[in-house]
Amino acid sequence: MKTTKIIKRIGFFGDGVVSENDATFKLAYNCAKLFAENGYITVNGGGPGVMLASSLGAKEVGGKVELVVVAEKDEPGKNYEGQSKKNVVLADKLYEEKNYDNRIHKLSELADVFLIFKGGTGTIAEMGYVWSVAKFNYGKHEPVIFVGRGWKCVISKLARFLSLEDKEVNVIEFAKNPKEVLKLLKSAN
Repeated sequence: MKTTKIIKRIGFFGDGVVSENDATFKLAYNCAKLFAENGYITVNGGGPGVMLASSLGAKEVGGKVELVVVAEKDEPGKNYEGQSKKNVVLADKLYEEKNYDNRIHKLSELADVFLIFKGGTGTIAEMGYVWSVAKFNYGKHEPVIFVGRGWKCVISKLARFLSLEDKEVNVIEFAKNPKEVLKLLKSAN
């Protein structure tokens, strides 16, 4: 996971419909809280679920939050989680994009490391995008950290099925809890 990139902004990707009582929500909240206490900025897509959890966690300790949203008038329809008004009011900086692809691109541009939490197809799309960008920029890449239980098994199966190169595997890490992620962040440079 070593990179020459200075890590200041942490991108959060994960389930947009997970409830506040879910373990994934609590994990994202606790990660963002710990990272804000250590001076990192939280970046997310402005929606509910993991995105909201990360904003709430950062704000709990006075941290900074930057959101990238699809402008309300341009949202792609009822199957898109959309902006969470509860999340948007927490933003220190708000970036509006015209579509979902631009949103992912802007999130990728802003964040210096990406945390991937359990989620659905949107999370898979974001994961694939940031993971491939990390591979293409290997050495100066933004690390990708899979957070929570089960990821090693999922990625191991993908690696066996796909033809992953060493550098594709070298840009990722796994962590089960906020302290493990923080340790990875501090050792990345």
